[in-house]
Amino acid sequence: MSRCVRRLHCLQDERRDWVERSLRYHASLMAIDVLTYAVMNNHMHVVIRIRPDLVKEWSGREVVDKWLDLVPRRSCFGELMEADELTRQLFVADEAWVEERRARLCSMSWFMRLVKQKLAIRANKEDDVSGYFWDERFKSVALPDQRAILACMVYVDLNPFRAGEFDLPERGRFVGMQCRIESVRLAEKTQSSGAINPGGESLSKSWIVPLSSCGMYAYFDEVGWVYDYPCSLTEEGYLRLVGQTARMQRSGKHSLSGAPDGIIERLGGNDWLDLLEGEGFQSRNS
Repeated sequence: MSRCVRRLHCLQDERRDWVERSLRYHASLMAIDVLTYAVMNNHMHVVIRIRPDLVKEWSGREVVDKWLDLVPRRSCFGELMEADELTRQLFVADEAWVEERRARLCSMSWFMRLVKQKLAIRANKEDDVSGYFWDERFKSVALPDQRAILACMVYVDLNPFRAGEFDLPERGRFVGMQCRIESVRLAEKTQSSGAINPGGESLSKSWIVPLSSCGMYAYFDEVGWVYDYPCSLTEEGYLRLVGQTARMQRSGKHSLSGAPDGIIERLGGNDWLDLLEGEGFQSRNS
């Protein structure tokens, strides 16, 4: 979790979209799984899992290409420099350099650093100011088991709703739950049309991790990092869990009362997409 400096509301909707796009871009190049996220007006939450097992499989050339995409080289005048083939080959030949970047590509600290630094530079340039944009570095909490992971994901997905930004959880914007809503609806459309839909395919193009991969995954043995114990909860089951949690009363927080049925039932009508688009919904999977 990271807040804007002095908890100011520096993240208007356009900038919240910046944050979301930046998270997606960096997750696509780094060995980082994003389980869900929420971007608010003055802070952001991200539930992530580092993947040292994945980055270990990348070749030296893959590490170099990904790193240079994330952190392009600059001249002494600050101008971006395109790395040519010879430069890339020289980096690949430097094993120490490659191994250091390999470690950074699965580092939570580097993930947050790159996301926040680029956003701060862009926002300060737009506002024509200098100085801090984010307050402190960031705060992180380890999630030791599957129950903790799911509880934290629900908390993050309900952040805009609990803050009173929306009257229904499914109308929240800039949250990972949007991808899950899309996946559920896509599965329903596929089923109604009679098309074949292998398990998990509905989220195959999504940049957030499918729910089946949101369980307790990492432990260490003599071989190295092993990922196991997949989550047995379906996407529909997770949305029902979010809906049930939203009905729980919390002091000073918005709760769901009087709304009929659950999230799945409310999204079951033909006008579900119109409802979401009326709240500024845009596909987060593209």
